[in-house]
Amino acid sequence: MAGKRDAKAPRRNGSGGRVVRFPKVVNAATKQLKVVVTGGSGFFGERLVRALLARGDREVVVFDLVPPADLPEVKHRFLDLNLPFADGTLFKLLKEEKPDVIVHLAQLRSPSREVTYAHELNAIGALHVFAASGEARVPRIILGSTSLVYGARGDNPNFLTEEHPLLPDPEDRFVRDFVEAESHARTHVRRHPESRVQILRFVPLLSPEVRDYRARLFAAPFSWQLMGYDPLLQALHPDDAVDALVRALDRPEAQGVFNIAPEGVVPLSTVRLLFGSLGIPVPHPLGYALYEGTWLAGVGLMPGVHVDYLRYSCVVDDEKARRVLGFSAKHTTLEVVLETARARFGSGRLVDFDAVADAARAARYAYEQRVRPRPRVRAQGIAS
Repeated sequence: MAGKRDAKAPRRNGSGGRVVRFPKVVNAATKQLKVVVTGGSGFFGERLVRALLARGDREVVVFDLVPPADLPEVKHRFLDLNLPFADGTLFKLLKEEKPDVIVHLAQLRSPSREVTYAHELNAIGALHVFAASGEARVPRIILGSTSLVYGARGDNPNFLTEEHPLLPDPEDRFVRDFVEAESHARTHVRRHPESRVQILRFVPLLSPEVRDYRARLFAAPFSWQLMGYDPLLQALHPDDAVDALVRALDRPEAQGVFNIAPEGVVPLSTVRLLFGSLGIPVPHPLGYALYEGTWLAGVGLMPGVHVDYLRYSCVVDDEKARRVLGFSAKHTTLEVVLETARARFGSGRLVDFDAVADAARAARYAYEQRVRPRPRVRAQGIAS
C-alpha cells in the first residue's frame, strides 16, 4: 500500500516549496484521424492517399467511382457525384464512416466540352459535399481549389494574396465552377460555424506525369503566341501540392483560404523554349478566335475565353501558407518546368538542360543570399 501511495504522490518543485501538479497530456497518436478523400482514385487524390498511408497515422477511406490502383488495403466506397440525389448517398456514407475530416478532390482539372457534366461535378459536386457534411456533422472539410479563380487581368498586382477579389471572366465556365465551389464553402461556414473549413488554391500542377491541358499545350509542336504579351507563370509539383494538404490536415486550427505556390516565376516564352514548342505570333484578337475555333472544332485544348491566362499574369503569393501551415515548396517553378521538359523532350532538342539547370541553381543561390543571407562565421584565433 505504501508503494501505491508513493506512486500517486504529487511531485514537488526543486526548492521543496508548494506542490506542483502536472496535467495529464493526451497523446494525439492514440486515436487515428479518419480521413475521407473524394476523388481518391484520381491522379491528385491517389498521391494524397499514398502519402497518408506512408505516414501510418491516418485511417483513409476513398469515395470514388473505382478503388485506387494497387492499394487493396484502402477502404473504398462507391460515389458518383453526378448521379441524382448524390447528396443523400453521400450523407449515408458519411453517417456510416463517421470521418474526422473530408478532403474534396473529385474535380476536373482541365476544361471540358461536356460543360454540363463538368459543372455538375466541379460546382454542384462541391455543393453536395458541403450539404451532406453539414447534415452528418463532419467537423472539418478541406476543399481543393485553383489559383486561376483570381482571373488573369491586365491590372493584376505582381503577386495576388488571399484578400484579392475573385475576378475571372464570367464566360470562363471552367474557372467559374471553382469560384462557385468556393461560394458553397463560405455558405457552409455561415450555416455551420462550428465546422472548420480550409480552401487550398493550388497553382496549376506540372510534372512528367501530369496530362492536363496546360501540359499538353506546352508540349504541342506549336501554339499561337499573342503578340506583345509574355505573361509570367507558376508551376507546382504534385509532391508539393500533397505536402500542403498533409500540412493542412495536421493543423486543424488553421481555417480559411491559402494560396499554395512554389518559389519563382517563368515567362511563357521560356516555357515554350524549354519544351521545344514553336510560338506563332498572332494579334491577340486573332489568337482568341483561333483558340475558340479549334475548341469548337473538337481539336483545341481550351476555349478561347481561357486565353486570358496566356495573355495576362495570374501569379499568387504563398506567404500565408508559409506562416500558418508551415508550407514551403521544395521545387521552384523553373525546376518543375525543367524536370518536365527534360523527361518528355530531353533528346533531340537544342536546349542544354544541364547548363540551364546549373544556371537556375546558381541564380537561386544568389537570390537566397540576397534575401536570406547566411550569418558569417568568425574564424577562430582571429581577434575581432
